[in-house]
Amino acid sequence: MNYTRIFTRQVFSFGNQLILPDKISKHLRKVLRKKTGDIIQLFDGKGSFCLAEISSQENKNLKVKVIDSPDFSLRKGINIHLGQSLIKPDPLRFSIQKATELGVVSISPLSTERTVVKINKKSKVSKKSRWESIAIGACQQCGENWLPEINEIQKLESWCKLVEIKKAKRKIALNPSALTKFTDLSFNDSVAIAVGPEGDFTKKEIGFLEKNGFISVTLGERILRAETAAVASLSAIRTMCGEF
Repeated sequence: MNYTRIFTRQVFSFGNQLILPDKISKHLRKVLRKKTGDIIQLFDGKGSFCLAEISSQENKNLKVKVIDSPDFSLRKGINIHLGQSLIKPDPLRFSIQKATELGVVSISPLSTERTVVKINKKSKVSKKSRWESIAIGACQQCGENWLPEINEIQKLESWCKLVEIKKAKRKIALNPSALTKFTDLSFNDSVAIAVGPEGDFTKKEIGFLEKNGFISVTLGERILRAETAAVASLSAIRTMCGEF
């Protein structure tokens, strides 16, 4: 049976009761028409999930009772870290949503030389919170129990210095001028993939990435939008790993 899935940062165990936040409670009551006695599935974004019954309503908040022992699911497939250059809001939301559905471990918005979108310091926190909400919604919809880490906006150089990026066994930079294709490569461990903005990475940035162990890879002759390129690349990697 497919249950409505709800993300929670609260610790859950068999028999305990949780009070759901206002926003989630309102969505369950008003939009999904959930009522006392209905069963939902909770997950914590770290692999654990369980069934819970809506037991009562306290003011605007729904109270749920965990009715089975929490289960745990391992991450599926190889670990993929996405460095997505900042692009316009709607395409970036699409990229984050689809990357989450495709099971990436982390998503890092990158500030690059050709980045058009400018985000001031005050809006960085709200943007990150919004991006996390998009990832949570994608996990709830697709059945993924692991929430990707949404990193702070950072420069390309800073992203390359992250431990998980430096340790990635395969590093890829999308470059329409490259000769190497995805089918020329093999993937059997962690992957870091850098996706440029509208206008792609500059020659200087490609040179920097290659000096840091990245291989320039092309997606063919078609000119793809940045968000399409990200999804196509992630799908190609999953397919070549035999996951599709």
